[in-house]
Amino acid sequence: MQTVEFPFGGKNLSLALKKEADVLLPVSIPGVADELATIRQAVANPIGTERLSILAKGKSTVAIVINDMTRPAPTESMLTAIMDELSLAGIGRERVTVIVALGNHERATDEELKKMTGSWREKLRVINHDCDDKSAVTYVGKTGRGMPVYVNRSYAEASLKILTGLITPHQSAGFSGGRKSVVPGIVGIETLRIHHSFPIRPEEPVMGIIEGNAFHEEAVSAARLAGADFIINVVKNYRNEVVDAVAGDMEQAHMRGVAVCETSWVRKFDKAYDVVFVSPGRYPKDIDLHQSQKALAVAEQITKPGGTIVLIAECSHGIGKFGGIMKRADSVDAVIQNFREHGFSADHSSKAYMIARALKKHRVLVVTTGIEAAELSEMFMEGYTSLDEAAESALAAYDNPAILCIPYAGECIPVLSGGLS
Repeated sequence: MQTVEFPFGGKNLSLALKKEADVLLPVSIPGVADELATIRQAVANPIGTERLSILAKGKSTVAIVINDMTRPAPTESMLTAIMDELSLAGIGRERVTVIVALGNHERATDEELKKMTGSWREKLRVINHDCDDKSAVTYVGKTGRGMPVYVNRSYAEASLKILTGLITPHQSAGFSGGRKSVVPGIVGIETLRIHHSFPIRPEEPVMGIIEGNAFHEEAVSAARLAGADFIINVVKNYRNEVVDAVAGDMEQAHMRGVAVCETSWVRKFDKAYDVVFVSPGRYPKDIDLHQSQKALAVAEQITKPGGTIVLIAECSHGIGKFGGIMKRADSVDAVIQNFREHGFSADHSSKAYMIARALKKHRVLVVTTGIEAAELSEMFMEGYTSLDEAAESALAAYDNPAILCIPYAGECIPVLSGGLS
């Protein structure tokens, strides 16, 4: 008997398997002893730019972009390092605005803002970006592919622009971090509609792929138009510990962080699997089905066509905006066709498309306590509250299945030699 532990909200669920399974985990990199000291060291030794305290001299206003709750970066420590640098340049707190890069996500509550920014919540002006508020964004130009770029007005009008974030695998951008703080983080809905639709959005998961990736390239172009003077990004291990920090030029520092990620996350396989058990990782990565879908995308890259994926995600906040699209559709094909014809919408037709993409190729079971099985059935998925029962159902269709377990899909990039077969 083999037992595999899967993160599920704030706890773990145990899966007991009679048949031996392979387990995909990132290469372990130890966390740093002092998170703040590591970030300060990166800020003091920037890549491709002058030190932030030098860049800040003579600037009148500062905009700092931070992650929302779904991307758990050490925001308080990064703000501390930034404010130390700004104070060296004689810039006081009253000249700083912190912008939560929400993209099209729900507004951060005051409680969430406190969790994200810690002691800085009461010391700095912190605002939620609102992509739907046309008065809150301003036009800064058009990319080479013709995408109009509307960016948060407070950011655009600041004389010093700083991005903070977390570098992780991303199914469309290749890797998060860097330019993603701008696109989709703080752009208007008109920019999002084009950037998140075909032909810019990749049709299949592209975790770890940046070169030739239009989704990445357009985000970089847009961020250049908006301006980005300095970034601070961190890399974490699957235990949620900071392992490294990079700072400096938006592209050069980001790529240095990507290189760190690749040493841990890229894992090579010579076969695909019949059944894949996958978890996004601990809360908040499985806060809802919208975020948890990213684990499905990882499983798609290593599951045989017609195979089975068991998604293990608490989803304490339920489904997410895209649920209505799935429930109204009469088939998986209809969801896919709707996105092909109409592209991105505010109720996340793009997320519905990505769920449908997995369903088109695989049977999908979801182990969750946050969504009723009947609701999942309306969205063409099978719902379970028991991992053991889901496993029994998933494995019953096979005589001798090849099984893979991915407990921390948010930190894994499976690379398959050959094709899925």
